[in-house]
Amino acid sequence: MKHFYFLFLFVISFAVFGQKYIPDRIQLNGNEYDYRFHHLEQYFNYYPDKRIVQNKDSTIVNRGYVAFYEIFENELYLRDIKIENVKDSTGYVSVREKFSPSTEERIPLRWVNGVIQIGLGIDDFKNDSLRPLNENNLIFEIQRGKVNRKVQFNKDEMRIFKNIQWNKFRTTNDYLSIYRKLQNRGLSESEINVHIYNNVLYYSKNIFIRK
Repeated sequence: MKHFYFLFLFVISFAVFGQKYIPDRIQLNGNEYDYRFHHLEQYFNYYPDKRIVQNKDSTIVNRGYVAFYEIFENELYLRDIKIENVKDSTGYVSVREKFSPSTEERIPLRWVNGVIQIGLGIDDFKNDSLRPLNENNLIFEIQRGKVNRKVQFNKDEMRIFKNIQWNKFRTTNDYLSIYRKLQNRGLSESEINVHIYNNVLYYSKNIFIRK
């Protein structure tokens, strides 16, 4: 689970250095939302030579780019990758061609599996500076980049769903693997479980929505 190391470093680096976290973006039905499932990090973890911004200290916080995704006709795509325009400070400039030579408007992401969330409405950061609570949440079950199922949860239903994912995930071998890695880094049992619980939707890639 190579992607695990980036998420772990992301949490540690944010806590230590207080870096500004900029989420990716995702487009759905013509609207654009903040998006906190960094699929390109999983890809760059396996192919580090293809990383857009080469950085020895790269984490999810300081990944050096913003990815723009879209769910279109029940499939997850990458639309663009942008980095800061350091030459004239005019915002961001596209570097998508460094990731793929494709000239298609959308690049399919067929390696993505798991459950993803899009928060609708105002973000509530009262309890967590990185993972806001939203009054409405769209949850998508993704397999090989395609949407198998979609549900909508309010804030309370989202908490219940997250608890269900947690209770299922902590009985898996993936949970034990992550637990041992964090334990070896000196985290206590309570710190480990808080971390895994907070990121359970990211980790539980093989636990899907049930009717």
